[in-house]
Amino acid sequence: MLASVFTFVAALAASATAAPAAVEARETYATWPATNWQEGCSPGGCRGTYDISAPAGYVDGAPAFNVHCHSTYIQEGWTQCDPVEPQTDNSYVASMWTGASEREFIKISVAHIWYQGEARYNASGSVEFKSGVTTFDVPVTQITAVL
Repeated sequence: MLASVFTFVAALAASATAAPAAVEARETYATWPATNWQEGCSPGGCRGTYDISAPAGYVDGAPAFNVHCHSTYIQEGWTQCDPVEPQTDNSYVASMWTGASEREFIKISVAHIWYQGEARYNASGSVEFKSGVTTFDVPVTQITAVL
């Protein structure tokens, strides 16, 4: 019995010391600048619009994009953004406005999806900012590929 108690306490201590590593910051692969954020609310919900862009090669193989995004708070999932300039036919950007960690913040997520041959790539990130801000940066913290 004493051995099992000791094993339990040792395992608990090991998990407690490992916990801080689980909350370390994610790697940022790139940053997308967003401008012209505007928001407005009505009885039907809140809507936000903004422009976001990235140069070609912000991560290896990624095409450039320059789009105008529009999201409705919580009521919509991912919404495809509208190109401001011609883009390659094999890419698009989508965004989503979801609940933030604190009530006075806005959380925007952005995904850039592109195809190279039969491979599909997705670079994405999220940012939280206070209402009233007009520019912000979206850190790209996740890149996936389906080959």
